[in-house]
Amino acid sequence: METSAASRLCTSCGMCCSGVLFEIVRLQPADSIKELEKLGMQISRRKTEPYFKQPCRFLEDCTCQIYTQRPTRCRRFECSQLKQLAAGKITEQDAQAKIQQALNRVDHLHALLAGVGDLSVEDSLNERVERVLANQPNQEIDEQMQSVKSFLNRHFRELED
Repeated sequence: METSAASRLCTSCGMCCSGVLFEIVRLQPADSIKELEKLGMQISRRKTEPYFKQPCRFLEDCTCQIYTQRPTRCRRFECSQLKQLAAGKITEQDAQAKIQQALNRVDHLHALLAGVGDLSVEDSLNERVERVLANQPNQEIDEQMQSVKSFLNRHFRELED
């Protein structure tokens, strides 16, 4: 079976589901909370707005285990790399290189967090960093997180001109 470049990129990345790009995903009116809860999704509420926390419990090896039943925002989200690829502004290899650069930065940050004792996998990257920095200021972790955020904002969250 032939897979699309977008599918290959997504299944080599997963940052939109792993707690790297986002901390939460807000559910939309079209999403069936009951059906998602039946699948095992833990839904929380902020005021009256339902959401679920990242990392998503249904992400396994960069693959969504509930792909056909995933929430609306998950269906609609396209990172800047996918948008640029679709617009012909970059090649699949260019996008793959950016993904690898981002993952390398994130891996380095994970190693720094592990080095100070934070091995938590149930919280988003930002939550972990904030928790560590609140308990023990660490310039290297702070600077690495700022670098990761800046890189993600430039190459994954916003469409470059």
